[in-house]
Amino acid sequence: MDEFPMNVNIRKVPNKPDVFEFTISTPTLRSQFRLPRKLVNELRILIEKALTTK
Repeated sequence: MDEFPMNVNIRKVPNKPDVFEFTISTPTLRSQFRLPRKLVNELRILIEKALTTK
């Protein structure tokens, strides 16, 4: 698989403790979106499964 530069940032949204803002940046694209805590937890579980599956 080819490597390409990518930056991923996550932060809590001020005054909204259950909302997180994700920013994904590459040299040609920047995407920013907000997700509720429930969805962030679901994503975390999916990532853990993908990382631990052989």
